[in-house]
Amino acid sequence: MTTRTSRISASSAARWRRAPGRRRGPTSPAARAAAVAALGATVLAGCGGHHKLTLQKPPPPSSTSATTAATTTTTTRPKPKPKPVQPLTGLPATSAAQASNPAVIVKIDNIDAARPQTGPNQADIVYEELVEGGLTRLAAVFQSGYPTVVGPVRSGRLTDIGIADDYNHPVFAYSGTNGVYLPILRSQPFTDVDGDNHPGAFYRVNFAAAPHNLYSNVVTLAGISSTHTAPLPIFLYHAPGAPLTGRGVSPAQHLGINFPNAAVAWDYNAATKLWQRTQNGTPDVDRSGQQMTANNLVVQFVPYVTAGLATGEGGPPAPIPQGMLTGSGKAWFLSGGRIVGGTWARANLTTRTIFRDQAGALIHLAPGRTWVELVPVGIAPQLVP
Repeated sequence: MTTRTSRISASSAARWRRAPGRRRGPTSPAARAAAVAALGATVLAGCGGHHKLTLQKPPPPSSTSATTAATTTTTTRPKPKPKPVQPLTGLPATSAAQASNPAVIVKIDNIDAARPQTGPNQADIVYEELVEGGLTRLAAVFQSGYPTVVGPVRSGRLTDIGIADDYNHPVFAYSGTNGVYLPILRSQPFTDVDGDNHPGAFYRVNFAAAPHNLYSNVVTLAGISSTHTAPLPIFLYHAPGAPLTGRGVSPAQHLGINFPNAAVAWDYNAATKLWQRTQNGTPDVDRSGQQMTANNLVVQFVPYVTAGLATGEGGPPAPIPQGMLTGSGKAWFLSGGRIVGGTWARANLTTRTIFRDQAGALIHLAPGRTWVELVPVGIAPQLVP
């Protein structure tokens, strides 16, 4: 399409616009609109009608873009619930119900006539305490699992108050005690179970002589609990496989403890990452033949006082020691072939024991089972790096 207008040169058009006396075009908005309309009609007429002018509508927005714009929002996935953990070992619990089990503490005989025992190797935490005659006795704490056989069960001592009161109203099972200690034990914030108030919870076996033949079932003992409340953690735990840390940490492969009339030793097995126990010169095995082991050892140096005299079992009266588990003192912590020194502190029986290293940081042990040796102040254990 060719129009006359299109053949006017740019310079001529400029001169034509600047020619003197040339009347300017309309200046009002209405006039300008009318002029534009007239110009449009002239151009269309010049096209001769051979071509149609098609006005295209803008394309609709993309359905994908529209959907994205409508649905693009910030979504936050709900955080997964933390998996339940066994409070006394730091290991994963099989269920929330298991993690909420109450603690059951069983007093176990530990003289040579009572060995091998049943149960200590399945306990989460085991305490070894000094008793009369320079011998030792065990307090085995079960929470992550309840074995059906445990024993031989022996009598309670006042040291057990300091142990059991740390476990949030546990069951404490024992075979009895003397008339002075009994009301004290029964006044504590735990469910005490002995042969007098729950005779059906105990039975005697025929493979050992009395008094080293009294046994029980931890499942039965747990059912006697009136609270069913899990204990709070006694220790903190580092990540699996992480080493023991703290100011002054050093290697340790052997620990020897000479109680007045019981020689205890622990040796670290790097292959199994467990401490293996011997007593009085022989491997300390349970009735199944498995050697007693632990992931962690805690040597808690405590003062002992004389709480009374023992007059039974045909011997002369013997002083009964009581471990004082309130206050503060020194402690050693052994785990993974290492040892670090530190302290323990407990304000009173209603508060928990706190363990720290020499710099004051809270101790973190390896997840697993722990033995606590309540060693009298003044006894120096032997260490081999």
